[in-house]
Amino acid sequence: MALLQDYFDQPICEVEINLVVVNESSVKFNIKLRSGNCFPEISSEIVCMRKDFLKLLDDLRQIDTKHLSMLETHDPGLCIYHIPLFGSYYYPGHGFLQIPEHERDEWEPYYRLIFVLDAGEKNNHSASETGPALCLKVKMEQINEFVESLLSEVNRF
Repeated sequence: MALLQDYFDQPICEVEINLVVVNESSVKFNIKLRSGNCFPEISSEIVCMRKDFLKLLDDLRQIDTKHLSMLETHDPGLCIYHIPLFGSYYYPGHGFLQIPEHERDEWEPYYRLIFVLDAGEKNNHSASETGPALCLKVKMEQINEFVESLLSEVNRF
C-alpha cells in the first residue's frame, strides 16, 4: 500500500494505491481518493501494462515547478495532472501573472497533483479523460516516498 497525503499538519486529502496483481506484463491496482468527511471515498480498480505503470512512476519523479504535466498510461483509468507553482496563468481581469524570479527563492516549493479517475472506464462506457478528481498539495520528498513504496511493492510480486 502506498499513501500520498496533503502536505499539512493534519492532512485530510489522500490517494491510496494498493497493488493487487503484478506480473511480467501488467499491473492491477486499486486506487482510493479520500477528501475528508465532506465527500465519500472514491475507488477504482485499474489494469495497465507494467512498463506503462513504471513509466508513470518515473514521470512523477521528473515534474518540476515551472512546467505543466499530464501523466497517464496508455490504458485508461488514471491520469495525473501537475499544475506548476511558478507557471504563467491567465487570471480573468488581470491577464497573465507569474511570480517574479527573485521572489521564487523565498517560496518553499510544492507540487499540485490532480488525480483523475476515468469515469467512462468505471461505468463500462468508452474511455474518457474525465471523472472524479482529487487535488493534493505535496512536497517532492512525499512524491519520492510514494514512488519508492510502489516500486518496492512491484518488485516484491
